[in-house]
Amino acid sequence: MEDFDIPSLDIEDLDLEALEGEDAKGVEDESGGALTYAVIGSGQGGGRIAKAFYDLGYKKTVAFNTAKADLTLLDLPDEHKFYVDHSGGQGAGKDQEKGRAAYESRDQEIFNKMRQIFGENIDRILVCVGVAGGSGGGSVHTLVNIAKRYFTYVGKENANERVGVVASLPTTGESASPTVAKNAFNRMTELCASAENGEFAPLVIIDNDKIKKLYPKLTVKQFWPTLNKTVAGLFHIFNVLATKNSDYTTFDPADYDTIMKTKGCMILGATTVKDPEDETSVSNALKQNLETTLLAGGFDLTTAEGAASIVVGGSELYETVPGLMDAIEYGFDTLAAITGGAVVHRGIYEDPKKQKLVAYTMVGGLDAPQKRLEDLKKFLNVK
Repeated sequence: MEDFDIPSLDIEDLDLEALEGEDAKGVEDESGGALTYAVIGSGQGGGRIAKAFYDLGYKKTVAFNTAKADLTLLDLPDEHKFYVDHSGGQGAGKDQEKGRAAYESRDQEIFNKMRQIFGENIDRILVCVGVAGGSGGGSVHTLVNIAKRYFTYVGKENANERVGVVASLPTTGESASPTVAKNAFNRMTELCASAENGEFAPLVIIDNDKIKKLYPKLTVKQFWPTLNKTVAGLFHIFNVLATKNSDYTTFDPADYDTIMKTKGCMILGATTVKDPEDETSVSNALKQNLETTLLAGGFDLTTAEGAASIVVGGSELYETVPGLMDAIEYGFDTLAAITGGAVVHRGIYEDPKKQKLVAYTMVGGLDAPQKRLEDLKKFLNVK
């Protein structure tokens, strides 16, 4: 028998523990929040949302796209971007089936990229997409399934409650295209059904049409950054405040986690209380949150399964305005009534640097926004 010269490998010199530690760590989170989020942005719209989270310190962020040009323009470090190369060429061209097939063909590579950036120390994953696009809308279910599989891989239970979706709707002008309207309507209908069934939690719907109406003077350059920064900022406010103790009423991490894992749709809002001395001022501000949020409207608020409201005010206001505590409590009670008697998790915080009173609202467990879906359906010429 011929002798083979088998090379030796000095396994004892390999630092296997160091390798395992690197995988477990991933990129360091810098958000300072109660929950450690990992963020996935898919397609052009989803990538923009993910960038807004990254800028707030959510560094466990990855943007995926079938269009290399869109990734190149996205201002994220290269290691946080992944080109979903596929046989169909550059981009998915609003073809969601093409987008789905591309992501499924790179399933394991996408998983490996998540492993590199996310590590094991994560509590939740947000999948951000524009529902009308070929890459974003086409990939969302695939990415949700990969994200849930990832939690199983890192040994975290209840994956369905740990993966959420942030879905951006097209504007009315964009919806005039039958392809765009069809993509958005079909994908939103599917996502709403999946959210109500508890396949992921929560579903947050961004309404691009609403921001155009609320902020008509925004320039072209300001539009997307304003929208995405506001959405990411609302998540961030609740996540950070959940780490803070209060001399009044504390909104703790358990409260926050309870709302975030509630199945169904979620809306968030923030409003400055205009006249703190008016006993109905906080109540009016909380109601305004639900009416003027940049997120989608058309929800039946009585279907809510849980809510959170946090009021943050300056020291001078808390020291000098008589009856302010009663006004705040009345606001919380009003929110409970509006949401059909849902449990309202409450927080009252003092910020010495503030000169005003700001009310933040989060409502979860909502049914699908039927009115907004009907608006999309009108562009399809279907009965």
